[in-house]
Order: sequence, then C-alpha cells, then structure tokens
Amino acid sequence: MKFSVAAVSAVFLAGVSAAPAGTATAAAPQATETLGWAQHWIKTPSGQFLQSATPWQPSDAVLGSPLTAGEFNIVSTSLVDTVHTPTMMYATVAPITAGATMLKVSFEAGLVTPASGGAFAWSGTSKALTWSRDDSTFTGWITCDSVLFANLKSTVPSGCTSVTISSSVTTFATD
Repeated sequence: MKFSVAAVSAVFLAGVSAAPAGTATAAAPQATETLGWAQHWIKTPSGQFLQSATPWQPSDAVLGSPLTAGEFNIVSTSLVDTVHTPTMMYATVAPITAGATMLKVSFEAGLVTPASGGAFAWSGTSKALTWSRDDSTFTGWITCDSVLFANLKSTVPSGCTSVTISSSVTTFATD
C-alpha cells in the first residue's frame, strides 16, 4: 500500500493544535474542549471540577463548572495546571499551624517545586487524588463554600462537605 507524502502531511497537520499545551489561549475553554495530551480533569462524582477560583489565575482551589476546569498533571509530586495559563500554576497546601484541623489549597504561579506544599499522587484504580506532607496527617478532601481543603481529622467540620476527587481522562469536561 502506497501513501503520498502530501496526503500523510495533510492528515498530520489537521491533527496538530495551533496552541500547544502550556500556551495561553485568547478564549476561555468550552465544555467541548478536548483534554490536553497527558493531562487530567480532576472531578468529583457529582461532576464538579477542580480549578482556581479566578479562572486560570493564582487563587484558591475550588470545585466548580466544567467550563472553567483546570487541566492537570502530577510532575515531581507537584499538581500542575499548564493549560490556559500564561505560566504554569501549581497547587500548594497551606502550612500547618497549631490546632489546625484543615489546610486550604490554592494555586500559585511559578516553578514546580516538590517543597511547595507537600506531595500529590494518584491512588488506586480510580486515580483518587491524594496528598501527604511529613508535618501532617491527611484524611481526605473537604470543601467549605466550594473552597478545597486538606482535612487533618477523621471528622468533617460543620458547614463543610467531604469530597472525593479523582482523575478523569474523558475527552471533554462535562457535568
């Protein structure tokens, strides 16, 4: 079977994105946007997606709409969002303080550094997102007014909800 170079080149070029992952795009993503290569949506079973409170900007980590969902990967134990941002953003967990029962998660711009708030990892066949740090005992994720926290106790504080967040590599971010 013979293929012409022109035909193969046309098929290849049709599949190449005009904006590579990690490049800021002019338009916000749509629910029909295709997940970037080697990226993961991170979502709850009820269809809320991990993202920054101010879409694609450093801010608190929240669970929200698929229209503003971050696209993540774990790089050297750091949770990194490299899509739709002018620079990489990584998740960090607040330092522990005396008497703390939960630690706020936020996104910061800059270099990926493993010391930036602990180690993130995928766990099990469902690829649940986990976190660990030597100075604390992680028991799970909770949200309080949609803001994500690492829970350090076996109970959930009043006004907050326990959540499971896992990798989702579906083609599109949808509810």
